[in-house]
Amino acid sequence: MSQNTHKADAILKLTRSEALQGGKFKDFVTELIPVVCKSTSAHRASFWLYRSEKDEFEGIQSFDTESNRPSSGVAIDKPNFPTFIEQLKAKQFIYVESNDDSTEFEEFAIDYLLKNRLRSWACIQVWNDNRLFGILSVEWQAKKDFTDQDKLILLTGASMISQCYDALLRLKEDFLHRNEVSSLKGEEKEKEKLARKLSDHAFYTSHSIRHPLSTILALIDLIKLNWESRETYEELLQQLKIETMNLDDAIRVMTAKIELD
Repeated sequence: MSQNTHKADAILKLTRSEALQGGKFKDFVTELIPVVCKSTSAHRASFWLYRSEKDEFEGIQSFDTESNRPSSGVAIDKPNFPTFIEQLKAKQFIYVESNDDSTEFEEFAIDYLLKNRLRSWACIQVWNDNRLFGILSVEWQAKKDFTDQDKLILLTGASMISQCYDALLRLKEDFLHRNEVSSLKGEEKEKEKLARKLSDHAFYTSHSIRHPLSTILALIDLIKLNWESRETYEELLQQLKIETMNLDDAIRVMTAKIELD
């Protein structure tokens, strides 16, 4: 197995994570961050939650190769990084080096990268429900050739963070709804049951089908990046076939659910 395929396989395995499927957000981020770190050959990977009320990005989970364990607690805030905060909110991808003296990145290069003895840093925005949810970042102690493969790993990771948070919100919504329905009677209760069935179908479509579809889209991009490597191409093509079959199974289950209801 080629190095690129090994990296791709590690991140793609997370699409079948029980924590991802079950909406266990903290557990899934703890699973994801080390994989992103190692797959991009980074010194550290982190997920930063955007706090709109403070206009800052709070470090929720980090993993670095030296301690080989997770950590949290750092923040990128407006008082210390006023210009860089605006860039984080405006750009999907950002790549910065410690010697960057551009207006947009100079303060971050000096006050974060150099102070932490870092050479390179990159991130991707994480969106959820049409709003900025956070950023997924990686950092290196040496100069990094930030490749399309690295971008794809970040893109896949960001997508899965959003999916897991969706699942968490759904679990909370279901819990509240069950309590509400239990207090209703007669016709109102039947209407609520029907509405819940429709909502369940929509949820199944957006999650059980989206997961294999997201993996398929990532695999297609990986195939494009590894087109000249026959060995890698064949391995990725086999994975693509498996995920397509998973998508077909999900559609069959959805059809059966509709017929039973």
